[in-house]
Order: sequence, then structure tokens, then C-alpha cells
Amino acid sequence: MVKSTPSSKTEQRLDPASRGHSKDSSTEPKGIPGFIQETRAELGKIVWPSRRQLIGESAGVLLIVLAFASFIYLVDQVFAWVATQLFS
Repeated sequence: MVKSTPSSKTEQRLDPASRGHSKDSSTEPKGIPGFIQETRAELGKIVWPSRRQLIGESAGVLLIVLAFASFIYLVDQVFAWVATQLFS
């Protein structure tokens, strides 16, 4: 019988709890101060839209919502008319 020896890949397995952490966790602040620091860092990465872009995209969303609401209203009115014709 041949026993298999562990390959180099299995010897280098990481603990599942430490996977995905590229930084040394002992240097990061813990608790609320660490949360606030990380939140500020993430908020600094946001690319905010310009005023013109915000207004344009908001108008587009409102027009699409209005179009879908109108379509649903019309379909509802057609079904109501058909129901009154069938059941009255």
C-alpha cells in the first residue's frame, strides 16, 4: 500500500479565519475608533456626481417611473372595463 504525502499546496493552507486579510490585524485600531477611521477612508473613495449629472439622472428616473405608472394604470383600466363587460 502506498501512502500519499502531503503536497506543498496543502502545507501552505491558510486558516479560514485569516483568509482575505492582507494587512496585519494587530496594527489596525479596534472598536468604534477603527470603524470611524475605516468609514472615513471608504467615504473618501466615493466619486460624487456633479449637480448637472444628478439633476439629469433624477429627471430620467422620474420619467421612467411616470411611464411605468401610466402603463400600469391603463392596463388596470382595460381589465376593469373587460370585467364590467363580462360580469354585468
